Amino acid sequence: MIVRYVNSQNKSFDFIDVNVLPVSGYFHQRKLNASIANDATIIEINDCTYTITLNLRGSLDERKKKLDEICDIIEVDCNANIPGTLYFGDYYIKCYIISSNTSIATINTRTSLELGIFCPKQEWTKQKQYILPAYASSKSSKKDIKKYKYSYPYIYSANKGTISIVNDSLSDSDFILRFYGECSNPYIKVGNILYQVNTTLADGEYLEIDSSNNTITGFDKYGNKRNLFYYRDMQSRSDFFVKIPSGLSEASWSGSFNAELIVFDKRGEPRWMQ
Repeated sequence: MIVRYVNSQNKSFDFIDVNVLPVSGYFHQRKLNASIANDATIIEINDCTYTITLNLRGSLDERKKKLDEICDIIEVDCNANIPGTLYFGDYYIKCYIISSNTSIATINTRTSLELGIFCPKQEWTKQKQYILPAYASSKSSKKDIKKYKYSYPYIYSANKGTISIVNDSLSDSDFILRFYGECSNPYIKVGNILYQVNTTLADGEYLEIDSSNNTITGFDKYGNKRNLFYYRDMQSRSDFFVKIPSGLSEASWSGSFNAELIVFDKRGEPRWMQ
């Protein structure tokens, strides 16, 4: 089981290791903010705080070295006011470790380290990735492409791909969708929602649709960005950032380019690890 803190500079330490063992505290607690306005109940996600105690073992010098290492890792984020990431199995949450208290454990060859963890939003997230590959026949065979007299939001191809999207979240989920060049006017249709951006991507370029921030961003091979928000297809603009529905959906695309879909399962507490 992985329980790990990674700071904003990608330095990390584990809560469970050869010489580190958690002895008290837990992440499976949840409290939402409830209020009433105009006779309607409003439920909102709060911030939260966890208290976890670790026992460190080893020689005195080894324990001192480990304590300094942990202190350096957690202090970077607090000084920079940039949250780190706490991982619990497949789930993660953004947080700061805002307090630490060191004491002698019940065994004098052990050191106890109590950590206070502050999360600006009690939202544990798990990512599920789907790869939508390009098919060689779709790239090379133009005779299979069917063109219609009227203007359609995309070209129908006999070689288009289809995959099943299983969103096991309890509610509809935010997503990130990436199209990789080279391609023109790439699209993916999930259920009845069409995600198409009318632009051209060269080899080495990609674009990213982010539903949580309502952004469409293009990246060239040097990492330069461009805003493609107004290039989204006219016929799907009103529902372009609609979340991926809970349950089973079908995703289809032309098969002429590589794409990637990441679905975010967000919960008030992480699922129990089995």
